[in-house]
Amino acid sequence: MTKRPKRRRAPPPGAPPSSGCAVDRGRSVRFWVWATAAGLVLRVLLIPYGAKFPFLWDHDFHARWGIQATDESVLTLYDHPPPKWDVRVWQEGRWVITQSEFEPVLNLPPLSAYLFTTSGWIFKGLSADRLINTSASRAAFSVWSILGDFLVAWGCAALVARYRPGWPARATYALVLLAPPLWIDSLLWGQVDSVLLAPAVWMIWALTRQRWVMAGVLYGLMIVLKPQAVLFIPVWGLAVVFARMRWKPLTALSLSAAVTLIIASPFILDSGWEWWQQSYVKNLLEAYPKTTLNAFNIWYVDLLICGDADAMVPWLGIAKDAWSKALLVLALGFGFIWMVRRWRGDSRGLILWTALSLLLCLMLPTRVRERYLVLALPFLFVAAVLWARFWPGTIMLLIVAVAQLTWPNWQQAEAGRLAVLEREVQSYEQALSELPPEQRAQWPYVKRQFEAGRQQIAAARAKTVGFEWFIIVLALAGTVATVAAALSLKPEPRSAAAAVS
Repeated sequence: MTKRPKRRRAPPPGAPPSSGCAVDRGRSVRFWVWATAAGLVLRVLLIPYGAKFPFLWDHDFHARWGIQATDESVLTLYDHPPPKWDVRVWQEGRWVITQSEFEPVLNLPPLSAYLFTTSGWIFKGLSADRLINTSASRAAFSVWSILGDFLVAWGCAALVARYRPGWPARATYALVLLAPPLWIDSLLWGQVDSVLLAPAVWMIWALTRQRWVMAGVLYGLMIVLKPQAVLFIPVWGLAVVFARMRWKPLTALSLSAAVTLIIASPFILDSGWEWWQQSYVKNLLEAYPKTTLNAFNIWYVDLLICGDADAMVPWLGIAKDAWSKALLVLALGFGFIWMVRRWRGDSRGLILWTALSLLLCLMLPTRVRERYLVLALPFLFVAAVLWARFWPGTIMLLIVAVAQLTWPNWQQAEAGRLAVLEREVQSYEQALSELPPEQRAQWPYVKRQFEAGRQQIAAARAKTVGFEWFIIVLALAGTVATVAAALSLKPEPRSAAAAVS
């Protein structure tokens, strides 16, 4: 007679873990340590290389704002542009000292102003002459983005662990931490998008766990970090609808407003709402009137076809910019209704809607910058780990993000540059037509110069236009694949995906 194997009894509460559990825990700790070390070493090594990145003017702006804040006052950042300052530029295999001709008034909210001020003091301690675009300046002004990268990866792992604990969460941490778009944005561009993403990821984590106070405080911090915080309004709309007691998320939003006012109060007392005007009104409504700013969305297709990036050019009597806003509102509206009808009762819907709404906000409107796809990628990674069907779209969009963020390395002439040149020619012709006849003799020389410029731009565009078509097709295919994956999902209201209450 065959003996039945004895069942192992579960250890009583409070008993020490078995040797197997201890081994698994040890492996888990080693993985976290090695992944963190790899991410940190990668970023430290990239700090000096970032100085040779072709587009360095964002770093120049940040450093000059930091210098202005330390030498004058943080409260002057919205009053007038920072002083011009020596910046080191890598040109033709050697370093050249120059100064930027741009005079940018700070266009980020007050909490970013405080971070730039702190970095300005660090920079002053590291470098006596405060030459911009050195390892010292890069380290001083990248410290917040590096910290943000780790908090984003940790938050994504925590989101995954909410539903799939164990190795999926650990893999998510390593994936997000080592994904090229995040460190390209933080270290080479010297940008602060991960500084916004860090509270954003943890805000979504708090929403899925109904921790309204934490979510409200984090959203308040986002509002005073970057104007792109408005992109998360659709997520809060869904959280309000999902909640059984809606006064809780509404109270959390009131807390967000209070946090915003408290942090911005020194600037409000000093110069009123100028910080809001510079950060939100000008950034979102007035600046960059182009169909796309090297972002491979649907408007890049229009740019490649018509060759003109002017967002005010009319279609059927209506500006392209207006068409894009209507298209975005329509898509977000349909998406919101679908999420409410299908995903009410499953808190994973908040993660799914965050990824989808951010992707729609990047692929459909005009005035989108190349870096903004970075905002959606962490949530796409989380969705792909939770639902494998998102991997094809996420991988395609990951490739697109790398291409977008590295355009200064491979693109020799921006799409739409010929249209800009044509407008310059028209301006010259208009100005010359108003001059006396004896002063128009110089025009043939100027016209020959413009013709030479046309030929150079056309030759440069011919070298990369094929690659650009490939990337835009990949971007559209990745978006369609992601939306199709979302539409094919079914919620599990009674599973571990707990409902928002």
